[in-house]
Formats: sequence, structure tokens, C-alpha cells
Amino acid sequence: MSFVTDYDPLFCCYRYFWVVALVVALYTISVMFRVNMRPANDLQGLYRELDIRARTLGRKPNPPRCAKKTNVAFLKVHKAGSTTIMNIFIRFALSNDLNLVLPRRSNGSGFNYLGYGKTLNRSNIIPLPGNETYNILCNHVVYNKEAFDSVMPRDSVYVAILREPKSHFISAASYYGFIPVLKKAFPELKNASAGTLLDKFLRKVSTSGSDSGRGLSYVNNRQAFDFGIPTSLFRNKFAINKYIEKLDQEFPLVMIMEHFEESLVLMKRYLCWDLQEILYVPLNINKGKKKNPVQLPAESEKFLHYFDYADFQLYDHFVKRFEDQMAMEGPGFQDEVSKFREIKAQVTEFCQSKPTSDRSLIVEPSRWNSKFNVTSEDCKEMMLPELPMMSMLIDSANSRYSDWLRVQAFQNSQQWRELSYESQMKCKSELQVTSFDYG
Repeated sequence: MSFVTDYDPLFCCYRYFWVVALVVALYTISVMFRVNMRPANDLQGLYRELDIRARTLGRKPNPPRCAKKTNVAFLKVHKAGSTTIMNIFIRFALSNDLNLVLPRRSNGSGFNYLGYGKTLNRSNIIPLPGNETYNILCNHVVYNKEAFDSVMPRDSVYVAILREPKSHFISAASYYGFIPVLKKAFPELKNASAGTLLDKFLRKVSTSGSDSGRGLSYVNNRQAFDFGIPTSLFRNKFAINKYIEKLDQEFPLVMIMEHFEESLVLMKRYLCWDLQEILYVPLNINKGKKKNPVQLPAESEKFLHYFDYADFQLYDHFVKRFEDQMAMEGPGFQDEVSKFREIKAQVTEFCQSKPTSDRSLIVEPSRWNSKFNVTSEDCKEMMLPELPMMSMLIDSANSRYSDWLRVQAFQNSQQWRELSYESQMKCKSELQVTSFDYG
């Protein structure tokens, strides 16, 4: 017995069509679901994935638009290249008409600190007019998330920088006058080298177990202290690791001084800035250390690990994370770093030539930047020392707030209420506060 089955071509086409339609629909839904579920900071990874698929199909999608981040808290860690980065943030704030978190005093010892050995407090910063908000925080202050959050907007990005602890220890000891203190503490070594003095000190600390004394605050786990780790926990491995886990969640980017250009390019990408906004001319460099570098004996490093235990734990964690973050950016990242170095060298040479006001440097466009000019005024801003710049900024902010108070008092007066609308508008324009200028 045989069976005969009629073959219907039209029915097969319909069936094939609905199978294909179902597959396409399921794929589209899965992509939409993954976009919605994926964190905002991971969208670039999705774009790279879609880019690979698009190239396979012979077409390339447009990259997603990136909104420039204007609310940033930068933790200015001592002796870690942070003055140069602070200058970058200040120039960004001024060029974008943003509000800086500034200390009240414009002179005196430590006037440039938002908190001298302590965290942020609103009573120590200049208030803002009306309903304005702070945008950029970049002065020295001890980190405390709750204190920072009480001042900065909710969408603020937290950024910091770290330096290799041995290099940091030597730099801080030289800069903050710790070597002369050691010569007095060890008179038998008054003619010895700085490295020998530091070695003697580290050996004594490791055997005595005491790391308290004059001049130690800037050399003993100073980076950990700036990050808010209490001094009582400097050798508590469990507590330090728990605190580092917390910092890892709160700081999407901790830059590394030993990868300075890479750090700035990564910051540019994370904040969606333009390349010209991260340009700099090096500031606050200890020129003497290049002529007479301090050499710490190799055998004393194990004693330094004991003395600066918290700093080493902090650095080891974030340098590994930073290397992972660079790797995730793909091969184009190093190309952009190379281009940034090339342009920075041009800008540094131009600015150090002390150009007159009629000269400018034209930077041609590339894959990583649009065409832009660097003027003598730009050079002046990049090379202005921290303290004079800070003093001018503070005076300007204090004057602006005082003018606003004066306007408010006048607008609440009987004299104001008796003015016509046209006269009120004229008064407002005359009382308008001008923006900060370097002069």
C-alpha cells in the first residue's frame, strides 16, 4: 500500500516566511531587552558588539551620542600629579560657566584647602547665589562620601588619582621637609644621603612599631588618608580591603600617575570631553629631584611596605583595575593616547616659547579631535600657578555672592517695589555680575 501526499509550494513559502519573521522578532526583542537592562556605563560595550555585527553585514552604525559630564568631584591627592589635573578642571569650569566648590579664605596658610586634614563642610565653602548648584570640586580635602554628596549634585562623577607608594613616599619626604627632621633625629647621620636617612627611619619604625612623630602626616599612608581611611586602620588588612571595596563602587575612575596621559584620555572618554579640554603644561614639578634624585636602598622596601601598608593595598587594587579599564577600551585607545601626546608636545613647546598675544597654535583635525586654536591666553591659564589662580577665583566668587546678596536686599526693599517694571529690568542688568577673568 502506498500513500500520496500533495506538495503545495505556496504553503511552504508562507511557512518559511513566518519562521524568518519569528526569528527576527525574537532577536530584536532580545537586543532591546539587553539595552534596557545594561547599565549606562556599559553601553559602549554594547555598541562595540553591534559594531562587529554591522561590519559583518557590510555596514557600520553611527556611534551613540555622549553627553558631556559637567558635575565632577576630583579627589586631589597630595604629591600625585593632582595640581596639573586640578588646573584642567578649573579651566573646564571657567570655559563652561560652571560653579566651583571654593574655600572662603583667599590668603594665609592652607587657604587653598577645602578641609585641612579633614573632610568637606559647607561652613568652609563659599555659598552660591540663589538656586545655583556646585559643579566642580577639585581642591585638597579628605574624602567622605556623605560630605561630598551633601554638596555635589546627585549625578556627579567621582574621579581620583594615585601614585606608586615608593615614589610617593620619596617625593613627599623631599617636598615636605622630612629629610631635615631625620637629620636632627639621627645626628650621627647628619652627613648621610637622604636615602640612607630614610632607610634608617623605616628600619626603626618596623622594629619599634611606632609611626607617630613630627612630620609624618604627609609621608605615612598619605594617599590612604586623603581617601578617607582612618589612621587607626592603616594596618588592619580586613578593614582596608572592605574600605577599598567601597571606594571601588564610588569612584568609576581612579587615575594612575605612572600612566598620566592614559589616565587623562580615559577620563576624557568617561566624561565625554573633547581632547583640547584635557591639554596641560606640567605644573608643581619638583625640579631638584631630577638633579639629585633620592635613592632608597632596595633592602629597605620591605620596611616601607610595613610603614605604608594602606597605600600599597590601595594602589595595588586600583592599578590593576586601571589596567583592566584600559584593556576594555580596545586597540583605538592607545592610538588616541599617542595622538594626545603628540598634540600635548606641540602645545607645551608653543606655550613655553612665551607667545605674544597675536600668535596662536593651530591644531589640525584628526580622528580624535576637531580643529582648534591655542592662544597665548590659553597658555597663561595652563601655566598659572595654583595659589595665585586660587586666590583670584576665591576673591571673584566672594564678590559674586556679595553682589547677589546686595541685589536680593535691594529687591526686597520698599524702594524696589516702587519702581516701574522697566526700571526694575534696567536695575537688574546694571547689577548683573560679570564672570571671572584672569586679567
